[in-house]
Amino acid sequence: MKKGILAASALLGSGFACAQSTVQLYGMVDLFVQHLGSGGRSLTQLADGGNGASRFGFRGAEDLGGGLAANFVLEAGVNADTGAGTLPGPSISFTRQAFVGLSGGWGRVDAGRMYTPMFNAFLRADPFGMNAIYSPLVLAAQTDAQPGLGPAPAFRASNMVRYRTPQGQAFMLDLAYSFGEASTASKRSGEFQGGAIGYDKAPYYLAYSFSRTRTGTDTAPVAAPVATRVDALSARIDLGQAWALSAHAIRVGGGLPSTPAARLIDVGVSFQDGLSRWTGAVVQRKVGGSPRGQFGVTLGYDYALSKRTVLYGRLLHLSNRGGATASAGGIVFTPRAGDAVRSSGIGIRHSF
Repeated sequence: MKKGILAASALLGSGFACAQSTVQLYGMVDLFVQHLGSGGRSLTQLADGGNGASRFGFRGAEDLGGGLAANFVLEAGVNADTGAGTLPGPSISFTRQAFVGLSGGWGRVDAGRMYTPMFNAFLRADPFGMNAIYSPLVLAAQTDAQPGLGPAPAFRASNMVRYRTPQGQAFMLDLAYSFGEASTASKRSGEFQGGAIGYDKAPYYLAYSFSRTRTGTDTAPVAAPVATRVDALSARIDLGQAWALSAHAIRVGGGLPSTPAARLIDVGVSFQDGLSRWTGAVVQRKVGGSPRGQFGVTLGYDYALSKRTVLYGRLLHLSNRGGATASAGGIVFTPRAGDAVRSSGIGIRHSF
């Protein structure tokens, strides 16, 4: 009997010993001095997120054997200039990402709050990074001259289940569904559907992505949820080790049948010269059946002090046409009809 107990203990002990688990603290702190203006108004301030949004988080993985692993991420946003939390704040909460899942040779399945497939499709072809306020792609979230449009395009979603093919494969598939969870009115309030499919093998990247986001939430459902529909093509080509060209074509529509669709075209370029990296992008947004629209230019320079610390500068100019009032670049006041917005900044980003 004792030998059996000892054998069982040894077997259990060896099984637990085979399970390798790791937990890592990671994050980023980004601050910059920013000068912004529009229509005679101006402001100089210390701000967060000129190169990448400040954050910290925990991520971990456990090897379950047979190529199977358990994974988790808990990530919180921080306004580094004040120390307050973000999304929505001011308390610290893991509202940037909070999910758990399993991964293997077949891909991975996660559940919780995380980035949407469209966000990741954009990120791969955005020289400024989707988490930076100077990314021209923030215009995709504008609703100027689109009456009746539903929610802004979702780049994160809660209550989401997601499948992704394994990293490193040329073929990419990313599918996600977020439950609205409303118990009254329409049960589709707050529902999200999204996906991306593409090819990712150096030097080429090409992806189609879509999202469908409905109005309402589980605590504030609506009887007839209105959906915002976004369809996009993203592409990137690496020209040797220094140059890269990228582009996006985006259509934002839906809402009511009478809601006009907005179309965006974005073209970017980056050049790596030793420790220096130069970036530039132009973006144009037009709304069907309306003279209103925007044209923007963003320029950037990064200098790597180390693998983790970067000094950077940014310039942005966005013109509003036809009496439009869209904004970008962290402008904290709403532009008057037809006024352009300007933003410039010099900052530092440290990753850990």
